[in-house]
Amino acid sequence: MCEDYLLGPLVSGDEIKSELRHRKKKHIYKTVSGSSKHLIRKKVELEEAEGWQVFRSNIKSTRMAKPKPAAEQHEDEVWAILAQMGFKEMSKGRQFKVVTQKGLKPRQIDVFAKDDETAIIVECTQRDEPGRKRMDSLIDKIRASREGLIASIHKAYSDRVKHKLKFVIATRNISWSDADLSKCREAEIAVLADTEMDYYAQLANHLKSAARYQFLAHLFSGQKIEGLGKTVVATCGNMGGHNFFTFLIRPDDLLKIAYVGHKASRDTEDLKTYQRMLQPNRLRKIASYINEGGKFPTNIVLNLKTPKGTELRFDKREGYEDGSLGTLYLPPLYSSAWVIDGQHRLYGYAYAREQGGFNEDSTLLPVLAFENLPSEEEMNLFIDINSKQVKVRNNLLVELYADLHWQSEDLGEAYQALLSRIAARLNEEHFSPLKDRMVVSGTRKTTRRCLTQTSIQAGLLQAKLLGTHSSGAIIPGPLSTSSVQDYRANLKKAIAVLSDCLGLFSRELTDHWNLGDYSDENRCGYLCTNNGIRALFLLIKDVADCIRQMSRTDLAYCGAKETSTGIKPYLQVLVDHFQNKSKQDFMALRRMGSSLSAVRQQADELGLIINRGKPDFNPPSLQKYRQSRDVEGTKEASENINDIERMLFVFVIGTLKENYGTDRKKWWTEGVPLKIRQKCSNAWEAQKREGDEEQQLFLLDYAEICRGKWDLFKNVISLDGSDKSNKKAMTQWIIDLNKIRNIAAHASRGALSSDQVAHVKSTHNKVKEYFPNN
Repeated sequence: MCEDYLLGPLVSGDEIKSELRHRKKKHIYKTVSGSSKHLIRKKVELEEAEGWQVFRSNIKSTRMAKPKPAAEQHEDEVWAILAQMGFKEMSKGRQFKVVTQKGLKPRQIDVFAKDDETAIIVECTQRDEPGRKRMDSLIDKIRASREGLIASIHKAYSDRVKHKLKFVIATRNISWSDADLSKCREAEIAVLADTEMDYYAQLANHLKSAARYQFLAHLFSGQKIEGLGKTVVATCGNMGGHNFFTFLIRPDDLLKIAYVGHKASRDTEDLKTYQRMLQPNRLRKIASYINEGGKFPTNIVLNLKTPKGTELRFDKREGYEDGSLGTLYLPPLYSSAWVIDGQHRLYGYAYAREQGGFNEDSTLLPVLAFENLPSEEEMNLFIDINSKQVKVRNNLLVELYADLHWQSEDLGEAYQALLSRIAARLNEEHFSPLKDRMVVSGTRKTTRRCLTQTSIQAGLLQAKLLGTHSSGAIIPGPLSTSSVQDYRANLKKAIAVLSDCLGLFSRELTDHWNLGDYSDENRCGYLCTNNGIRALFLLIKDVADCIRQMSRTDLAYCGAKETSTGIKPYLQVLVDHFQNKSKQDFMALRRMGSSLSAVRQQADELGLIINRGKPDFNPPSLQKYRQSRDVEGTKEASENINDIERMLFVFVIGTLKENYGTDRKKWWTEGVPLKIRQKCSNAWEAQKREGDEEQQLFLLDYAEICRGKWDLFKNVISLDGSDKSNKKAMTQWIIDLNKIRNIAAHASRGALSSDQVAHVKSTHNKVKEYFPNN
């Protein structure tokens, strides 16, 4: 333990767990007691006047509580994050002090955390509401006491490793100025603002104690850490022109230098981010297996990365025909070993320690490590391994593809990589209306963050905005440049035009745009959903085709500004149209579906709106769509659907009454599923009990009622279908009819196609044929 007169008080071991429980509490507590209930009540009233609230009343006392002051909550939050990361010694309470100079009062420090190699000193400050705050005085205060603090800490732990120290300022609700950030960089002070605080809190929860090494890697990026470097006995060989090593290592020693890239991080721009997020459920299962004595015979696969111009040190002892045996010196750097395969096995040991621990001294992991693999080969290896084992999700493969095949000599690969990179950049650029609206590795879906890079890439491909790849050539599209293989120029133009065009909707339809895919009784998001964006992409291509048709101007030969200027007046008609539209207008589009043909239909419906405002907008796709619509047939189909619904009501209700009787409405309670009854009852109450509950049945409800009492309905509801044992297949016609009904019932969705009209007519004839008493 350190010398008390230099720094303290400190906690370690189980004391940290106890302190953590206290720090995690959002309230402070006190107990009010007295000789009588009357006296206790009087004391409680006095405390309530000071902002305390009754938490729990006992016979002889009352437990009071009130929220911690914001500054105290912030300090506790920082302390808790570091504690969860597994630092071995930490400051205790709020009076931790360090002697900076003999004869001066010790300096109070907000948070102190130390492990075997490093010590972290954190100053915390916050605002109650978001805004600016001058930080220069705090920065100067740290500068002034830095040398004294470092000397005292080194002296306190003089019998151990000379710890690497880092000063940190952690803030909440403070918008940092560029000048203050620059001062911190000059003073080598790390800054943890809101984004970083949230990231590390999530990371500590996700990786447990292993998060500490990711955190330290960011604080000590590129710095050698005394005590971090390890030596292992290894064999060395060569594979495909690259050195590789095999060795055994303790999990803790490997965890210190290993890393897995996360797209969610705001501090890891310099790290490769090709790895998927680790899955907690899988980590927990592996941890249980480890703690039960389980072993892993397969290698962890790494890429060991050294600073530019340096190589791994390997002292050869014995040579063999295909390799050699010797001592390998692992890099004394955090985040120097990228885990290509085996990340769940490795990080499972951090979880195992949380669950009760394992015998660290007797546990060794087998490792296959490459040395400084180039990024492309690193990713190739990653994809080869993971695609054959646990599949990588499509979104992450899109992210990988953009890096893996960027400017590939294979034009097909290069074209796809360009689309992938556009999708990724639209989610990243600060000026993009789609910034942080896509679910990527390391982020969670929300109603606002509901887009996927897979869908955005597919939308660009379907709309052919960057042209088409065919027969070994790329034919330019409206967002391309005249030089189709200048991928950086094409990337720049596409992002600029799409951001400008989509910006019309985000600026002028802000409330709707921010809904994402949210829907409730009053609102329904559509435009900033996967289908909505894909439909807008198709519409932009239609506008470009129309411009080329009318003015003979090919936008592929125009700059970004000229291209946007040509397209935006047409989109403005759409923006103006949707200014005061209701939920039903957006829901009608949203219900059309997500297939390629459904999205094409949505784009054509949007095109009809533009055509009404700008009659010169009549691209070939819209002309074809007009020809496919059957306006008169739609009216007849609507009448037929209403008649089918009437016949369903008569047949289904009549059959239930015949079999269960009408006494106390037994046919209703016995024949109709509970959830349908509850839904109808709620709607009936909302209608002030007008009519009967059964009049609130929807078309889809009949399919569920019939499936629930299949023997009663199968001979009729199947419409003479051959396989009457298949309830789902025999009632599918009701589901299909409902989809068509949703189009026909809403004028904003346009007319039905001729095929849809014919399908309704055919179904109507069958229902009349097979239903009794129609």
